[in-house]
Amino acid sequence: MKKGALATTALAVGAGATSGSVAAQEDNGNGNGEGEVVVSGHDYYPDVDFDVIAEFESGTRDDLLENFDDEFETPGDWDAYAVNFDIGTGGSLGYIFVDEDDADVSAGDSGTMTGTASFRNAELNLLEVDISTEAGADDEEDDEEDDEEMDDEEEDDEAMDDEEDTEPENGAPEDDAAENGNGEEEEENGILG
Repeated sequence: MKKGALATTALAVGAGATSGSVAAQEDNGNGNGEGEVVVSGHDYYPDVDFDVIAEFESGTRDDLLENFDDEFETPGDWDAYAVNFDIGTGGSLGYIFVDEDDADVSAGDSGTMTGTASFRNAELNLLEVDISTEAGADDEEDDEEDDEEMDDEEEDDEAMDDEEDTEPENGAPEDDAAENGNGEEEEENGILG
């Protein structure tokens, strides 16, 4: 590991670093919560908003955690998320690791890391950081929107079925007059002439 990266991380953590306090998961009932996550020193942006983009699949999570030796004893107890920090015009992508018991994080949430962090492992440049999160769009609202879309599609399908029922069986368009094959039009009750 580069000593410069470690020194930079130490400066970022600053004198306010604590000695490994564990924050229990808290949720104040309105979708907002607090908890502790593990981040690489390169992904530590105190007091900067971030958006949780997606949760990594278990295989990807395991590959990420393997890079940190035996720091994560039971990888299955951890979730890994891709996050976008609101820095500059395009933001900065990173990832966070969440022990299932320490924080409530989901794709679509937004959050902020506190300015206080502690080293989980200085050699690996891993920090433990308290975060506060705000839930993204409510899953129930998404389900209701999906149900409404399905209802609209079913109504459209029924309307199409009704239109098909009114067409003649031979597929010819319904018209008061039809061509008789000689270029002349015939009426149902007689010849037009």
